[in-house]
Amino acid sequence: MIESKYAASPSDGKEILRILESSAAMGSIELIYTRRPDAYDSYVKESGEARVFVSKEGERTVGTCAEIIREVYIGGKIRKAAYVCGLKKDADFEGGVGFGVRLLRDFCREDIDFYYCSVVADNAEARKMFEKSRRIISMTPMTAYKTYILNPKVRVKAPEHSYTFRRATEADRPGLLDFLNTEGKKRDMFPVVRSIEQFHGLRVEDFYILTDGDRILAAAALWNQTAYKQYVVKKYRGIMKAARMANPLLSALGYIKLPREDQPLDFPMLSFFITKNDNEDYYRILLREIKNEIAKTYGMFVIGLPENHFAAPLLDSLPSISFETELYAIRLPWGKDGGLTPDPRNCHFECGLL
Repeated sequence: MIESKYAASPSDGKEILRILESSAAMGSIELIYTRRPDAYDSYVKESGEARVFVSKEGERTVGTCAEIIREVYIGGKIRKAAYVCGLKKDADFEGGVGFGVRLLRDFCREDIDFYYCSVVADNAEARKMFEKSRRIISMTPMTAYKTYILNPKVRVKAPEHSYTFRRATEADRPGLLDFLNTEGKKRDMFPVVRSIEQFHGLRVEDFYILTDGDRILAAAALWNQTAYKQYVVKKYRGIMKAARMANPLLSALGYIKLPREDQPLDFPMLSFFITKNDNEDYYRILLREIKNEIAKTYGMFVIGLPENHFAAPLLDSLPSISFETELYAIRLPWGKDGGLTPDPRNCHFECGLL
């Protein structure tokens, strides 16, 4: 148990869930990012070490956030990074969020090398809460990040090739782990992959690989996390409301069929998508092949990329619904601070871990 007055316990799961769903991110698509059926248990399922916090006004829970500590590569070395996430105030509570400087102290540990967070462009509430702490913490923008929702029937141009595309098997485990870490360590913030099963619900068989003989050239996993965290559309506004009425036309243009309101989206993340030496041809080939596998089961899939990723121009050219996020480096006046900062031109943040 965390030694903190803000430490949450398993019994707080329902209240944390209530707060997460108390308001939606505004915009043309009013969206809730939630963790049903039990928010505390959902955080515990995250890869790494989860530390969950709540603030209370008397007996009432009025705010929540979490810190997920994971091993990542920075500068080719294994480091510990803490992802500060889920910062949310009860929208029905008229007072403040209830967190004080003590919470920021609680985030700090001597074994953590780097702290960061992500803020959706439309999430004015989170931005406002961080702004109030400017005198204590330093938040530096690292990179813009875009999350794409794609139709698996979208057309992807790729060169002709003689490589083999196939689903991974247990026999591929050693080579797959070696490939993910060998290529991953070249990119800051790529997770250290000690086992496939360290990521909840993920199996070797969820990976697809592109090979040339015994060499893996590219790999990606279809990771469905909707059993413990979900996106729910609460309302369409403006142009997206009109688009919802024109679903057949959207599908004809290569976009996803917009889902019904108040229904969790069912989709896989296209996760750990990495190619040897950032080769765009390998990326295009694997994307073209794997989307056909996705289409057998799903009507959409999700992938996220930082703005400097070599494949960002490709995904920007495809018809998609996308969401903008800003990733920030956080510096706190306590704990370790060696000035460690990932290279924003060479970051690979895994969408399934944000």
